[in-house]
Amino acid sequence: MEESMTRSYRLAKELSQLFDLESNIDTMISVSMVHLNEFVGSERSSIFLFQHWDEQLTIFSSLDLNKHEIRIPKSCGVAGWVFVNHQPAVVNNAYEDSRFYKEVDELTGFHTRNLICTPLLDSKDHCLGTLQSLNKKTGDFTTDDLELLNLAARMVAVAIKNSKHYNELLATNKARKRFIKQITDNIGHIADKL
Repeated sequence: MEESMTRSYRLAKELSQLFDLESNIDTMISVSMVHLNEFVGSERSSIFLFQHWDEQLTIFSSLDLNKHEIRIPKSCGVAGWVFVNHQPAVVNNAYEDSRFYKEVDELTGFHTRNLICTPLLDSKDHCLGTLQSLNKKTGDFTTDDLELLNLAARMVAVAIKNSKHYNELLATNKARKRFIKQITDNIGHIADKL
């Protein structure tokens, strides 16, 4: 139990140092996936985000795939099941689990042996997508690994929401500055004519 708490604390410390509002969210998340792989002992980790316009889960961050390269229906695969049910899943034999969507392995050339997946829930329990780790390097995924993944998911969900809000504020601020400049320019033109 104490080992699990120490791992959780160390992961939280590592991830919290990454999440800065002014940093690029893609870079922050990519680096967090590296840390997650180290702490969980997995070969790779990735984030799927839900896209409302096409009702699909789309790869948002993975160290070996391009953003939006993989798209799956929101109810497809383990990631889809986790997204729809808002429940984590530990799958220690991927090809024997009926939820597993082997087409992603076929597309990527990667062979998934086992995985853990958890929902990315915001503060209002809206599911933004999923976070998953694939192929435990030694043995099977455990409940301790799932606790780490859940911790990372909470932190990543907050970082994604904060980044979105920060970018919206920046855009609003730029629009206000343009509006004020336009008004100032117009007042200047009116004053010149008087």
